[in-house]
Amino acid sequence: MQLRRVIWIALLAVWLGFVALSGRTPRGVALAAASALTDGCEDAGAPDATLFLIGDAGQPRMPREPLLDALASEAGQRVRALGAERVAIAFLGDNIYPVGLRASDHPGRAEDERRLDAQLAVVRSSGARGYLVPGNHDWDNGGADGWEAVKRETRFVAARGAEVIPPHGCPGPASALLGARLNLVFLDTQWWLQPAARPHDAASGCATTSEAEIESALAATLRGSGDRHAIVLAHHPLRSGGPHGGRSGWKEHVFPFREMKRSLWIPVPVLGSIRQFARILGASPEDVPSAAYQQMIQSIERGLASAPPLVYAAGHDHNLQVIEGGGAERFEIVSGAGSAPNLTWAYPIEGTRFAAAESGYARLDAYASGAVEVTVETLDASNALTPAFTACLASGQAR
Repeated sequence: MQLRRVIWIALLAVWLGFVALSGRTPRGVALAAASALTDGCEDAGAPDATLFLIGDAGQPRMPREPLLDALASEAGQRVRALGAERVAIAFLGDNIYPVGLRASDHPGRAEDERRLDAQLAVVRSSGARGYLVPGNHDWDNGGADGWEAVKRETRFVAARGAEVIPPHGCPGPASALLGARLNLVFLDTQWWLQPAARPHDAASGCATTSEAEIESALAATLRGSGDRHAIVLAHHPLRSGGPHGGRSGWKEHVFPFREMKRSLWIPVPVLGSIRQFARILGASPEDVPSAAYQQMIQSIERGLASAPPLVYAAGHDHNLQVIEGGGAERFEIVSGAGSAPNLTWAYPIEGTRFAAAESGYARLDAYASGAVEVTVETLDASNALTPAFTACLASGQAR
């Protein structure tokens, strides 16, 4: 009996130690230690172009999503000030939960269309250019219908004046110029992680269908940016302080269901720890520690290395993060807080300058001088936008 008690105490001590070491302070706070970032770009004047970054917006609330309404309003103001060709909105994947755009005869199709139309309405009402990057949920959450679902989404979005990019499940890169100073470079990162059918040869109609081809084309696209700053847009982050990055704290060990819905304060301490430990071990290919995800990161980093972009922007984790360094890119922005019911924690990692588990999005303002400024905006209790973090990412010429 005494031995059993000792074993239980030892197991409890191990569990508590694991929980204590797995994370620190969650939620939103600016973290600027050991950084040369300034609060904003001084004497930059009026922006030459604006790019809005919002991800994981595929579960908008009914009858309206306050964050999308706020985005439409702000983007519309920028269009009126700068012109439609100089303002763009990039939806960074998971545009339709839970399994992308299902077939026209599926009973869930109407709800899929509602969720996608809520985002496309932002593009139409604001007059901005609209780009939708596919995410894992758009690919049937990695299921057998994934490639077909992305092709359906590509056609649906094109018929409504926006663009799924890269289209038709192609990995990319695809590119578009924005204003005089930005080169937007798009990747469909689910291509690396998709266990089911995906484009794999020239018959698919894709320009690249192997890692070597993607890396070569990505490097060439970045080198061709000239005096423009390259902004790489994808769904999966290369590093993250959120759950997909294998980061968690004691609340996640004790209340694991909050990852699905923030109000589910149901204590399941040991099972919660098993779940977090599985993520750290890379049980899911959609998590950074997994072998498949690491292979994707290495492939993308090889493509970025010869001409590192200013920003790599992604969603996937349902929070807001600005991370400096850590890879070929100078900055990484995680902007996956587009669906308020699904917000998840954000813990500081090496290079974190801002982390928040709040509903919101990021905005990049590019200036004629070559300066680029990021502003992270969150919704307050009255559904009004509040600037939570601002920093100057580049102060002058791109090259």
